[in-house]
Amino acid sequence: MKVVTQSPAIPVKPQTAEPKSRVFVWIKRIALWLIIGIVTLAAVGATWQAIATQMDKRAYPPPGQMIDVGGYSLHLNCAGQNADGQPTVILEPGLGATSSAWAWIQPEVAKTTRVCAYDRAGMGWSDPSPAPRDAQHIATELHTLLQNAQIPGPYVLVGWSYGGLYVRAYANQYHDEVAGLVLLDSSSPEQCTSTPGGQAQCASFAKIYSIAPALARLGIMRVMGLLQPASGLPAPQSEELLASFSATKDWDAQSAEFLASLATNTQALNSESLGAIPLFVLTATEHGTPADLEQLWQGWQTGFTALSTNSVQRIVNGATHGSLIFNSTDAKVSAEAVLQIVEAARTGEPLK
Repeated sequence: MKVVTQSPAIPVKPQTAEPKSRVFVWIKRIALWLIIGIVTLAAVGATWQAIATQMDKRAYPPPGQMIDVGGYSLHLNCAGQNADGQPTVILEPGLGATSSAWAWIQPEVAKTTRVCAYDRAGMGWSDPSPAPRDAQHIATELHTLLQNAQIPGPYVLVGWSYGGLYVRAYANQYHDEVAGLVLLDSSSPEQCTSTPGGQAQCASFAKIYSIAPALARLGIMRVMGLLQPASGLPAPQSEELLASFSATKDWDAQSAEFLASLATNTQALNSESLGAIPLFVLTATEHGTPADLEQLWQGWQTGFTALSTNSVQRIVNGATHGSLIFNSTDAKVSAEAVLQIVEAARTGEPLK
């Protein structure tokens, strides 16, 4: 008789339960470490940004005066003297630029007449403003600044790039104070609306400017500033401009200005004629854009001459949008344009 013995049952563990559990554990650990890493980097960046900003303030004190304009102050830096009825020149920089950007042009103009560069609210050494950042409010602040600083008109207004829209707004609001206008490769109020490409580009910029202030607070814009090519300005103005590019409050102001561009462009389009106020339109030819967009830009520039019955345009072959300010040679051409308008304002002779 054969006895059959039965082996005891051996429990078998499920083949998938433990590996799955381990995967989930590792995913949670990785996610946790990623979160910790991001938070740590953000804290380090914010700390570095705060410390570096204070160091910049100590390294680059304001070269001009701080003028109260109603509970906050704007920076104004003037040079030269008025003589023989010469008007005072007021320099309006482009979007994101400060009074330091005029380092080549201001000394040249100061040899002939008084010339003042300033920082819009929130930019450079100027305090932030509670007012909206459209052209009309910016023009009002500039008017208050000049009055409180006791700088009487008449004025020759010089606007580079986006600053061209602001000087047009000033001339519209305070027509009797303006003796002349210079548009240095000025922006057009039609840039964001005239073509689908322009609309898409401005929409893209709006997204960037919406997050730029937050990035600046984490020190990211400061890192980007270190990667930028040299401005071409003399020292210390080049370093001052870099410090401004890195500052959180400057990105707050710059972003607010761009996001108010719809109002600014509408105000410029609805502005009245300059009449016979002498107007100089200085135009660059190299903007790094496709031929059709360059042609569109050139058309806007020529169209600016219709703003006044006493206008002239000069096209600077080979000049770029920035070189009219930042390149010492092209900046001399810009200074010559300013001085031509100063002379026309002084003599009353029509432009040739």
